[in-house]
Amino acid sequence: MDAPQEQEIQQSLRLSRIFVPVAIGLAAVGYLLYTQFDLEKVRAIRWDARAWGWIILAFVFLLLRHGSYAMRMKALTGFSWRKCLELMVIWEFSTTIAPTSKGGPVVMMFALPKEGLSGVKTVTAVLYTIVLDSGFFVFFLPLLTFLYGPTMLYPGAQSYSELSVASGAFFITYAIMASYWCFLIFLLFLKPNIARPLMQGISKIPWLKRWQNKLATMGDDFSVAAVELKKAPLHVHLRSIGGTLGAWTLKFCMINCLIIAVAPEVPLDGSTQLFIYARMIAMFILLAFSPTPGGAGIAEMALPRFISDFVPLSLGLVVALLWRGMAFYGYLLAGAIVVPNWLMKVRKKG
Repeated sequence: MDAPQEQEIQQSLRLSRIFVPVAIGLAAVGYLLYTQFDLEKVRAIRWDARAWGWIILAFVFLLLRHGSYAMRMKALTGFSWRKCLELMVIWEFSTTIAPTSKGGPVVMMFALPKEGLSGVKTVTAVLYTIVLDSGFFVFFLPLLTFLYGPTMLYPGAQSYSELSVASGAFFITYAIMASYWCFLIFLLFLKPNIARPLMQGISKIPWLKRWQNKLATMGDDFSVAAVELKKAPLHVHLRSIGGTLGAWTLKFCMINCLIIAVAPEVPLDGSTQLFIYARMIAMFILLAFSPTPGGAGIAEMALPRFISDFVPLSLGLVVALLWRGMAFYGYLLAGAIVVPNWLMKVRKKG
């Protein structure tokens, strides 16, 4: 990574960037409070030991999710637990203040070498995490959609045609993710030897010529990462896959807990909770390519509607506020503490 790119990434981690997602999120919450808030229903929430127990469990799941991602990072980099936990704060912080295309993996391409990881291992770790995260959705979404049908995608839907725009957005987003994942699998595991010539061929397309050097570098990255992944011990793959499954499962189970906390009438049986879990996976597909930093505003508006067949919209807003307060604003706060100190250490190293 050249100096201008490094400087751009360092600039992208400035604390002043916090204000944009916070402003967007607060604007969305303000709109929802004005259009959906029902004071009587919110007052009816019983903030007793049972409710707080589920909220605490949701927070525990958030911590375990962070640990799961750190376990994957440790398996791929060999860093200490402490360093991996710190790096995951930086990863999550970057995703909250930047759109999906400029968050997590891009920042890690800068951060991991600063911690002493070789360029080859950095590229391998980043590409493999992208494969694993995308693979979670590519595998589980078709399975869950087959089990539950269109009602999984949106409350009350009896057929995919009823969903119109929502259904179209879901399938288009999934198709993009699946195509991207298949492309990565092809170049990393099936035909890594053609990565460089393929990228060189793509770079000859007239409107892509200005990215010719970057595409050539990308072809090299695929080649070296493929070699590293091929010789990686089995336990590295198992821990990486386990960390990915654990992290995404805990992310969605956290929302299950918050729904139960504010709506005790929601059944606790496995089938109901699994269905809610499936619905959350469908929702996150639509948030995957959010144009706003960390899905700010979009996530707050989407969640109440996606769970409206279990809790009223006003209570769904409470669930959204609890969820985003922990998983979004929590990482903004943690990042505001960790990132400046980390950047200072990086600059001292030169």
